[in-house]
Amino acid sequence: MFRILSFVFILTLSASAFAGHIIVNNDDFPLSNTGFVNAGATNTTNFAQNAALYLTGVSSGAAIWLDSDNLSLAQSDLQGALSAYTLTDTGFSAFTLATLQNYRAVFLGGDNLTSAEQAALIAYINGGGGVYIAAGTGAIGNDTAAAEAAQWNAVINTFQLSLASVYNGFTGDIATNGSNPILNGVAQLYYNNGNSVSSTGPNGQIITTNQGQGLIGIYNPTAAVPEPSTMLLVAGALAGLGLYRRNRS
Repeated sequence: MFRILSFVFILTLSASAFAGHIIVNNDDFPLSNTGFVNAGATNTTNFAQNAALYLTGVSSGAAIWLDSDNLSLAQSDLQGALSAYTLTDTGFSAFTLATLQNYRAVFLGGDNLTSAEQAALIAYINGGGGVYIAAGTGAIGNDTAAAEAAQWNAVINTFQLSLASVYNGFTGDIATNGSNPILNGVAQLYYNNGNSVSSTGPNGQIITTNQGQGLIGIYNPTAAVPEPSTMLLVAGALAGLGLYRRNRS
């Protein structure tokens, strides 16, 4: 009986695949020095720290890689906000899965990824890694909204999130309107023309919007419901347990 119960437990764990978390921001400006000044240092610091906590699961100490030379991730105010963590800021560097696995979370924005790097990023998330993506940079492919969306969608579509292929034109301080913990203490953030975010499934969640369009989306694997195939396996295991118990009685 113990072996069957262990099998059921393993199957249940496999349904969640130990996936990590993702934050997709429609724009790169919220974490830039300009964003800190315009939206207020308290708002932006709280957002940065809440995001890091969501992605790493801890409030300090974890290794975070700021793998971007984009203004949103390579400036001083973000470094200060995340000073409780062990930060590595390299500008953009090519990566493999083995490289990513040195970090609890990685922040990306304005990076031109190869297909191999996209695959590595998917594997990293599936293995429990946390990823922050800043869209709306105008620095990917041929510098169009469509190219930027296409690159990131090759990764985030796997996790029930999607970026629009046109820029939304939202500029200025925009009030947050969600209750997700990532927004605790965050009254507003500053934006300057990004790719709106949408959800394509229950694990892809939009946590704040403007004019009906998603500004920030997250992938929350804890919202997962086991797929039918997994449920059938679990049901079969439980049925086997019932037969086992009857045969033993």
